[in-house]
Amino acid sequence: MKPTSSHQRAFLTTDYLTQLVTLMKQLGFSAEQVLANSQVSEQILLQNTRISPIQYHQIVENSLTLSQDPLLGIKHGQGLNIASHGFLGFAAMAADDLDQALSLAIRYARTRTLLADLRFHKEDDSAVIQISRLASLPNTFPFVVENIISSFIAAARFLVNKQEPLSAVIKLAYSAKVDPQEYERLLGVPVLFDQPYNQICLPEFLLESPVSTANATSRGLAESECEKLLAQLDQGQDLVTQIRHQLEKLKAFPTLPIIAKTMNSSPRTINRQLAQLNTTYQHILDEARREKAIELLSHSKTSIESIATQLGYNDPSNFGRAFRRWLGKSPRAFRKDL
Repeated sequence: MKPTSSHQRAFLTTDYLTQLVTLMKQLGFSAEQVLANSQVSEQILLQNTRISPIQYHQIVENSLTLSQDPLLGIKHGQGLNIASHGFLGFAAMAADDLDQALSLAIRYARTRTLLADLRFHKEDDSAVIQISRLASLPNTFPFVVENIISSFIAAARFLVNKQEPLSAVIKLAYSAKVDPQEYERLLGVPVLFDQPYNQICLPEFLLESPVSTANATSRGLAESECEKLLAQLDQGQDLVTQIRHQLEKLKAFPTLPIIAKTMNSSPRTINRQLAQLNTTYQHILDEARREKAIELLSHSKTSIESIATQLGYNDPSNFGRAFRRWLGKSPRAFRKDL
């Protein structure tokens, strides 16, 4: 299969989609129905040929339309076992404890998907995994988020050999599509909606839980394979991550010509490569500003005017309008509600 445009650049593995087709067959739908208009055949899926974000989007959209199930992403994620995640799964399965398994999963997440960016940090007494959009399209991104969350919960329970639900809280940056209790029934943990970020929040003490299948030799072998996969990733596939890291390094929010110069590239080249990832520099800049604004409003006493300046806004009112667009409330209201 040869991509016909920059928007069809193939770099996503089909592992997870193969299992989505299997799930849809169990629901009574054919592979042809699920793959319609995607230029992907069942044979291509089985060969694990790489496909584009546009094709992935089409297949997910078909599945959601056919099933009429807005929680299909959760159910698909629950059906994935640890081996479904390839060498990343094997590395996590051989980790000493959940903390190490989580660190490996975050480090090697790019070997499995470039649709979302996974980051990890500790906040108060919680361990937080944050999920941000990269190459996925906005209206199928909730499917991606819920798929990641549900597969993570299933994998974590397996790793620490727990039959009961994990102590966790899920935060979603969008509204519930069905009765919120349905999310909690499927995931087995509390779910909060309309939050600043998409996150899995675990109690920090849970990270000390030993992994029942720990094996240092197996972990080393799996990590080696994951490192090879990372090395094989084309730079253009991971341009969003490169730009995010560059913004963090600069501690500023420069224009596209400036960021292109720091990356020894040109605005036209960056725009073209980002189009292949179904995103724009403005979207990446807005996401970075949004994250920094929330961090400063939540964890500092910096004035809103100073925050606006730090984020590159000449007029605080422009920052206020942007923040309302992001979170539906003013910066002052957000800080007051904390």
